[in-house]
Amino acid sequence: MPDFVPDIDEATVQRLVERDFPSGVIDRVHSILATYGTGSHHFERNRVLAAVLKLADGDLLELQRQLGVADADFRDVVGAAEYPAQMKIGFVGMERIGPDRLHELKELDWQEYSAWLART
Repeated sequence: MPDFVPDIDEATVQRLVERDFPSGVIDRVHSILATYGTGSHHFERNRVLAAVLKLADGDLLELQRQLGVADADFRDVVGAAEYPAQMKIGFVGMERIGPDRLHELKELDWQEYSAWLART
């Protein structure tokens, strides 16, 4: 049962920034986001930026905080943004539930993420 993985490009990141933040802070948001992707430990830049934007929910301070989390370990923001139901029960919990329930959680997480991504 593979995980659903979003394919995020730069245009999508730009759209999310413009959707979630007022026009007066867009340049600041881009400056903050530009700090991610410069380190050798930074992976999947656009996917991570989308996760950070989702978790920030239009809040500049939260954006900075989530980017700090991503800088330490990108998997923390990706997991929280893309797989919230699975992260809630944790890895041990996922081992204890059956494959059908795990598939349901993956579907639920993907539907939630897709709805967020498609929001206008």
